[in-house]
Amino acid sequence: MCEKSKITLTDEELAVRAANGDDASMALLIAAVTPVARAKASGFAGPRISGDDLAQEGMLGFLDAVKTFDASKGSFKAYAEVCINNRIVSAVRTSFNNKNAALSKAVPYETSDVDVTDSSTDPANIVSEKESSEHIRDLLTEELSDFEKQVVDLRLLDMSYSQIAHKLGCSDKAVDNALQRIRKKMRTLLGL
Repeated sequence: MCEKSKITLTDEELAVRAANGDDASMALLIAAVTPVARAKASGFAGPRISGDDLAQEGMLGFLDAVKTFDASKGSFKAYAEVCINNRIVSAVRTSFNNKNAALSKAVPYETSDVDVTDSSTDPANIVSEKESSEHIRDLLTEELSDFEKQVVDLRLLDMSYSQIAHKLGCSDKAVDNALQRIRKKMRTLLGL
């Protein structure tokens, strides 16, 4: 009985074959690259975008790498890692861009998953919550200094401490101190 020798292909050869439609080569590359994409994604994951979403973006970067790889220019693995990283960074940047805010806050059209017994969707509760938030806003308006109100308004616009300081003509420390005072006043007003 004759034993077949194992033929080992390089990543570069697998990439060329995968680009030409070889599913087995693509499967081998995907198996090798998926852990890389997940590892890179976990470093960028946060409240705005999940690690799984970023890993998927990374895999899209991998597919782009397979399509555009030029074997004469070097290592496929290094090229794929750059493409994966660039795609993940681009997704993170996009998630911080407010032009997608409406989509990220959208409510799905399908109502089959909506719990009709959920009291948060009750119009009476929504009105009550709105009145409560208006009451808190009124209390804060009475308690906060003009400077503190300006700091809160700018912070609610997602401005950094440095941006607020520059806009108000003060130091970063003054902004930080104002936010500390605001938090303390809010805890006192809300009995926390």
